[in-house]
Amino acid sequence: MQRVIGFALVCMLITASNVWGGPANRQLQSGTVQQPQPVNLSGFGSPLPAVAHNASDLQIFATGQMNFKEIETAPEVGPIFNSVSCAGCHSQPSIGGGGLFINELRVRDNTAPGPVHIFAVDNMLRLGQQSQGGTTIFPAGVSAEPIGCQITAPGCQPSACQREELARTTFQTSLPTCDPTSAAFARGGNCSVGRAATPLFGFGLVEAVSDKSLTALAQSEPSTVRGIVKTVAEFGRSRVARFGWKDDHATLRGFAGDAYLNEMGITNPDNPHELSECALNKSQFGVVLQTDNGVEDPTDSGGRADIDRFSDFMRALNPPPPLAQSLSAQNGARLFAQSGCAGCHTPSLTTDPNPASFLPASTGGVPISSTLNSSLANQTFHPYSDFLLHDMGSLGDGITSGSADPTMMRTAPLWGARAKSVYLHDGRATDLPTAILLHDGQGAAAAAAFKALSPRQQQDLINFLNTI
Repeated sequence: MQRVIGFALVCMLITASNVWGGPANRQLQSGTVQQPQPVNLSGFGSPLPAVAHNASDLQIFATGQMNFKEIETAPEVGPIFNSVSCAGCHSQPSIGGGGLFINELRVRDNTAPGPVHIFAVDNMLRLGQQSQGGTTIFPAGVSAEPIGCQITAPGCQPSACQREELARTTFQTSLPTCDPTSAAFARGGNCSVGRAATPLFGFGLVEAVSDKSLTALAQSEPSTVRGIVKTVAEFGRSRVARFGWKDDHATLRGFAGDAYLNEMGITNPDNPHELSECALNKSQFGVVLQTDNGVEDPTDSGGRADIDRFSDFMRALNPPPPLAQSLSAQNGARLFAQSGCAGCHTPSLTTDPNPASFLPASTGGVPISSTLNSSLANQTFHPYSDFLLHDMGSLGDGITSGSADPTMMRTAPLWGARAKSVYLHDGRATDLPTAILLHDGQGAAAAAAFKALSPRQQQDLINFLNTI
């Protein structure tokens, strides 16, 4: 795919609610101000240690990383899309991380699965050819800020493709945030919800946990917080889902292929059909906006498409590096368990002895290497998540996705929480205490237990979370 320098996605910054005040004045309930401490973010985004010490696996990781941050241009990107690079949404605090901003919107009444697409290629270019110092620098016009306008921005004059998107998804800027426990929701009122991109660190280990292990985990959980196993059909078999806010995917290849189409509008071997033909064979400033030349991300002679290289990168990402624990953090670990948080935020999982037996090969039939398989096998890791669906009451996003109803959300992993700026699926919490207190449904008891702690104990628990 082509690259263009200077293309920056204008993301929608949310106005996050904060139970105890804004980021400049975060306080515990007693009024004790949390003193700022240095945040150690070294090691985020690195490969698994065994991958780092294997030249062949490290090269595959590095190639995937380059593809992951590559910027896509027309006519491949779009015609409707949310970003032009995987790293555009997965960048905090390093490539492969989460998102600082809401990167997509979902609408309750949207009968077609997938997000609202914010941008469209028919308003992506502007100004025509540009030069500076006698040198042509943008031969086809500027494809940078502000990229036309965001469909989500009040006052945006939608392009032709965006008008089609508005009709298809039923999105309006006036739609309220979904509250699946409200009377308006029960009456069938339309609503929307924002979602931030999830961090991808350690996802290769998550993928390498067997379906059997996750099913057994659900059965072992206390009945009051027992998670629900969601299965999806991917690559010819039923698999236990574990990726996405609603557990929509079981494999990294499935996750990557869906995102390439739905977030960037690029057809690929697993998703070969365009989202829209609104710009087919149309041109702007001499640039063809959309063509009908087959799959835009084909499998190459080596058996890999871009979506396979994205999978390579994600599969070999190391988990967030844990930090040494102070006495306060050690006490916080005990309080975390005593408060019931570990009922859903499972501290440890173990991968299968032979992940290659169930991980899908690449689109061209290339399996993971034997050395990577060994690196992923029999590994006990600490994500602090069961990756199952739970009824979260008013904290649900209001969207139905397969067997995941409007109140069900996948347990978010807590490892690496110190690297995030906003928490929960729509960034409504700007700090960890707020995120905890906003838990509802099966998480309400743990939230109440946290609220009942003394300010010092609450701080100990937060200090613990900032080490995992």
